[in-house]
Amino acid sequence: MVNFPAERLRRLFYFVSPNETSFEKLEDVPKYVDEAGKPLPRFNDGFSSVANGILSLMHGLLFRSIELSTYVWFYERFNLIQLPWNNPWTWILGMVGVDFCYYWVHRLGHEVNIIWAAHQTHHSSEDYNLTTALRQSCILKYISWMFYLPMALCVPPSIFLVHAQFSLLYQFWIHTETIKSIGPLEWILNTPSHHRAHHGRNRQYIDKNYGGTLIIFDRLFGTFEAEKEEVVYGLVHPLDSWGPIHSQICHLQYMMKTFMESQGIKNKLSVIFKGPGWTPGKPRLGMKEDIPMVSAPMPKFEGPMLPTWMNVYIWVHFGLLIVGYDVLAHRDQSMNAFSVVCYILYIIYCLEVFGALFDARMMASYMELFRCLCFIIVCKARSPSIGVSLTFTSIVYWIYIGSAILWGYLTFNQYTTKIKKVL
Repeated sequence: MVNFPAERLRRLFYFVSPNETSFEKLEDVPKYVDEAGKPLPRFNDGFSSVANGILSLMHGLLFRSIELSTYVWFYERFNLIQLPWNNPWTWILGMVGVDFCYYWVHRLGHEVNIIWAAHQTHHSSEDYNLTTALRQSCILKYISWMFYLPMALCVPPSIFLVHAQFSLLYQFWIHTETIKSIGPLEWILNTPSHHRAHHGRNRQYIDKNYGGTLIIFDRLFGTFEAEKEEVVYGLVHPLDSWGPIHSQICHLQYMMKTFMESQGIKNKLSVIFKGPGWTPGKPRLGMKEDIPMVSAPMPKFEGPMLPTWMNVYIWVHFGLLIVGYDVLAHRDQSMNAFSVVCYILYIIYCLEVFGALFDARMMASYMELFRCLCFIIVCKARSPSIGVSLTFTSIVYWIYIGSAILWGYLTFNQYTTKIKKVL
């Protein structure tokens, strides 16, 4: 097993010595290609992760960052200590402060049911790769901002913003199975190994390793667990749909149902504020014995097996949607609020349609035909001459024309087949 990423990186560029790569016997030769990386993300799981990431960014098209806005407001009114923004100690305090606050918002995101209802989206993938890092909640930002306010008593907003961004960037690359260990730094930093354990539904990994950049707070507060047994990723009760909206709200729906069925105000409040594993008569966080025992390898949710052309089709249109989102993100300041809201609703609808196609839902073909027709009608209404010249927009327009013809044919076949069965 390769422990250090530097060794694996050297192999990619042939930076190896004859001494370390010469072997007497054939069976002694390592599987360098296998060790270089892991399989590519599954089409459906990769889509679900990126789609949830896009959903989590939607609010940014209408509002400023709630974390930054509230932090600045609080700093301007309640700041007690004026720390110099250009002092290295202020910078270090900002880094440790952001990570300390992140530890607690992350920990409570697992220990308080209403916050878990938002955070569970990030844990819903049964894979673990860089796309998993993008699978974020569109609700959690409206809760997490309050945990950073104590920093505003002394840390300037500019320093807070620097470290809030660096913390987010750092946590992207640790979503990988390729890097096994980074040696002694495992004692200080949150690493791919520590975060793999955090994403596990193995009983010993539940509610462990909450750190963002550092792992020292987990060691201090007794929530650290080293990666030993192979990790089984995902939720204790895995999802059965690729729809991103379902990923976002499924636990909230379950919690509301449990709230309505619970007897007495005490039990109802406990459903909201105690752990997701709590039930009446049990400890605040529930019983570890209630968590199903799992061990790798475990079967993953796959959903219907789609033909290759369908996977390619969805990802082509998904790619076009991402381009459209990027254009919207750069132009939303010059657009009126009504137009921005309409575009946001269309993007959300598109993401749900793609999820429906991956799920092979009964109405998916009708939903996709409607989606394509909406795009064509709006484009033609905004620009009657679209499709005449050879531009990127015209090419996209003709792709949608072809797609509408395809789905018109498929929905007609589906409808006539259904009628024949009835007759």
